[in-house]
Amino acid sequence: MKRLDIKASIRLKYEDPAEVSAYTTLAEEGLAKFEAALVQQSFTPGQRVLDVGCGGGREAVPMSCLGFRVIGMDFIPAMVQAARTYAVSKGQKITFLVGDLTMLPFREATFDGVAMLEQVIAFIPGRDRRVDALRSAWKALRPGGVLTMTTHNRDCHWKFRLYFAWANRVRRLARQLGYDGGLDDNDRWSVRISRARSRPKVFFHMYDRDEAIADLHAAGFEVLNARTRAEYETDRDDPAFRVRDYLLGFIARRPC
Repeated sequence: MKRLDIKASIRLKYEDPAEVSAYTTLAEEGLAKFEAALVQQSFTPGQRVLDVGCGGGREAVPMSCLGFRVIGMDFIPAMVQAARTYAVSKGQKITFLVGDLTMLPFREATFDGVAMLEQVIAFIPGRDRRVDALRSAWKALRPGGVLTMTTHNRDCHWKFRLYFAWANRVRRLARQLGYDGGLDDNDRWSVRISRARSRPKVFFHMYDRDEAIADLHAAGFEVLNARTRAEYETDRDDPAFRVRDYLLGFIARRPC
């Protein structure tokens, strides 16, 4: 698949009514224990928080219930409408809008916090564009404002490490021969990520801890915490989790 088709593939998958329905159902589950720990460590009730990639409202509504002044944003209009409807059904007054993560439509220093949960950063193709997205979040934050972000963890299983060691070498060789299949190092295609049965392939980039920290630094952030899901849930540092836990969480600050 060509590089220019990646964004279209994301839109195709997440505009699918089955996908929207799946995310609407998923909204009822609310924040995972891991995510709740992240946002409660990152933000204070009363602060203005942007939920990027809001989907059907799974993160925005419980964050609003925790006392944050939430604005939700998603790339897909149907998802935004689903989140709006869900928030109203829960009695939460949340503003939702359509927007692109790489070009957040806000003035600089608008928010106290930005949340990029559900591994949303992974769906942006190209390292430069991912760093641009993080810089956009940096600009939207006031000095001292905090970003919380989750990613996948490619170090969590030997199968991932083996797959990417092989795939990255093949892709580099292909590019040297003049063929660009649209994927860079540590990129993947997946048919199914949510519980929907829609079949279009979707792109995502699989981070490891060091790479995510490097991208946050490149965007100007100071990284305050970088842990696996289990480390946040148990509130203790344990390097052993980093080779078996599928998810990572980061708390980073725009320096004052």
